[in-house]
Amino acid sequence: MTNVWFSNMTIDNEDVYKKAGWGRSQYAVVFVCSLLFMGVGIGIGYAVGRNNSNSNIPQAGDTAQETATKPPRSPHPIDTILSSINKDNIKQNLWKYTSRPRMSGTPGGYELVQILQEAWRSSGIDEVRVTPYDVLMSYPNRTNPNRVQLLTSSGQLIFQSALFEPALDSLSNNSEIIPPFNAYAAAGISEGDLVYVNYGRIEDFLYLTQNMSIDLKGKTLIARYGKIFRGDKVKNAQRFNASGIIMYTDPSDFNRGNSTYPDSWWMPPSGLQRGTVGGDGDPLTPLYPATDYAYRVKESDVSGIKIPAQPISYGDAQHFLSEMGGEEAPLEWRGALPITYRIGPGFRNSSLKMRLEVNNFEEKRTVENVIGYIKGKTEPDRYILLGNHHDAWVFGAIDPLSGTAVLTELIRVFGEMLKSGTRPDRTIVFCAWGAEEHGLIGSTEWVEEYMKVLYERAVAYLNVDYAVDYNYVLFAGTSPLLQDSLYQATKQVPNPDTSSSDKTLYDAWKTRDNSNDLEPSVYYSLGSGSDMATFYQRAGVPSIDMWFTYDENKWDILSYPVYHSAYETVYLYENFIDPGYSYTATMAKLWGVLAWNIANEKVLKFDVRRYATAINKFIGNLKTEFGAKWTKQNVNIGALESAAQNLTTEAENFHQKVQSLQATSSAANVLQNRMINDKLIQFERAFIDCEGLPGRPMYKHVMFAPSLYDSYSDNSFPGIVDTMNEIENQNATAKWEVLKQQVSIATFIIQSAANTLKEVGL
Repeated sequence: MTNVWFSNMTIDNEDVYKKAGWGRSQYAVVFVCSLLFMGVGIGIGYAVGRNNSNSNIPQAGDTAQETATKPPRSPHPIDTILSSINKDNIKQNLWKYTSRPRMSGTPGGYELVQILQEAWRSSGIDEVRVTPYDVLMSYPNRTNPNRVQLLTSSGQLIFQSALFEPALDSLSNNSEIIPPFNAYAAAGISEGDLVYVNYGRIEDFLYLTQNMSIDLKGKTLIARYGKIFRGDKVKNAQRFNASGIIMYTDPSDFNRGNSTYPDSWWMPPSGLQRGTVGGDGDPLTPLYPATDYAYRVKESDVSGIKIPAQPISYGDAQHFLSEMGGEEAPLEWRGALPITYRIGPGFRNSSLKMRLEVNNFEEKRTVENVIGYIKGKTEPDRYILLGNHHDAWVFGAIDPLSGTAVLTELIRVFGEMLKSGTRPDRTIVFCAWGAEEHGLIGSTEWVEEYMKVLYERAVAYLNVDYAVDYNYVLFAGTSPLLQDSLYQATKQVPNPDTSSSDKTLYDAWKTRDNSNDLEPSVYYSLGSGSDMATFYQRAGVPSIDMWFTYDENKWDILSYPVYHSAYETVYLYENFIDPGYSYTATMAKLWGVLAWNIANEKVLKFDVRRYATAINKFIGNLKTEFGAKWTKQNVNIGALESAAQNLTTEAENFHQKVQSLQATSSAANVLQNRMINDKLIQFERAFIDCEGLPGRPMYKHVMFAPSLYDSYSDNSFPGIVDTMNEIENQNATAKWEVLKQQVSIATFIIQSAANTLKEVGL
């Protein structure tokens, strides 16, 4: 693919005004003639006016005349967005998109790409493209599905996990549903003694190996889903030399009700969670885009998961866990199955053994993104990107297709505005990513391909992985820079709960957020759980991820219950998630208003002071947790604090200067505004370290990056925190020099960020 469109985004109207062959003499003639006709017109008008008095002059209150002489103004674009979003359209989109499984690289996945491409093109936006990448994908073997077996010592089968999730209604009865599997788990067999490892976190493994002195080498492990990314559970198992791992959804985390799907939203005993255990992007082209000319490493040289892993339901897991021997699990390790949770190793009946068999295969397939464009009228080389992924493990009515249905409706509205002559100042890019579920592949390859352009020109990336997983409260992660933009947009969008006294979405968010703060709480830990990861972690593009969710004070659960199962259907969505689609439509409004605001602000509402405040808070946390130990090791935290104070000073100075300029006539100075906005856009990039984090060069954001032990969540100062984790929990005392280096790097990066806000900065 070429980058032709991005390099030709300016609009040149000079030809409209130039006519060949005109010189000064022709202009002089026209000027004289114009004066002559003007004089004649004035004379005629004066005579007519004297003869007709004032009888036809519109008087105050003459509505007909006022309307005739002064046509009504067009509605404000924000009002148009709010009034044009149609719930019925979103509903129709969702029904169409969820009519069959939509995994990338399958017929259903390719069909959805065509559906989106056609719908977006018919909307009237400027351009729609499909960007394909040939990447290494992972799939289950349909003719020889993965299985977990309980056997006698002679090999007689006692119990076997379900090869497919049984259909519980007509919608979940579909022959295209893939068998349960974890993408990129190695094919193979594990027959070691079974050991229960709780959530499979690093602290769980340390408890087993250090407190209980259990040797995990060669063992088959069983862990409950939740708390951390499933792939990190598998990496931990591999790190401790286990031969395989089974993961299940414990009802304590996924079923708190008296009934289950299809009678409620709770996970049934037969439900299970599919998901990838691999890394981000194409495994064959790490750090570079999977273009047709790209160099690809050999599949045998890919450093990934080397042990088998498999998800099962809690109904199936009970058969294995109930037979386990060994000590009883600690209280906090116990789930909600009607059994005694034991650690193992092995079973109480020594004649029993288990067998994990995984038959996954990997092959190159084409994954496709759908990208739509509305070219900006004054700053076409500045981009606001809206992203959602279109692939699902099965039907994906929540994740991701509620978001995809919203995105298509929003594009329809923006297309209608474009037809009526309403065009944003900056370019808006709409993105439907492929193969997100396999490891953010579509978005990662696209960002890698356009990294240089995005690094210079991208203003913001606004991610909606899915629109709603429950119709209660807004939940948002954001760069500190976009926090005020998000608040502004929520104040412009009506509360979807019309029975509430809270009139705006902002008010409802603040009420239901249960925060004692003066404003609704957001989290800065974006992690790598969705497509904003590569934009934020590697390109330094300020990003947001947002959705509506359940009341966490009511349900202390780890995610919506039927996550990545065959029961995530449109029936579930319409009956238990968002009946009436009110919150789904509100997400469309919020997404659209937020994008429109950022695309049209003369000066971006990015408040760099929020970044400085966050950094000072995080340094305070580091001092509280590690200060005494750092003093003993002569870690230079004083320089880190000094850099943070410099950033605080420069952020305040910059903010005051911007406020002063906007309060004067300089606010109309296009060049001045462009200079301010460029500093704001590049400020996030100041926290990107081109060398990356220790051992993880793909993660380059020094302030926020996925934890080494949980890719779903970020650490603040990840290089520092992860190194301290190794020092404290793994007795890696040799890492103190690495720690000092990471503190030095963080100090340098913060001071550099402060320098970018200065008028000269050198």
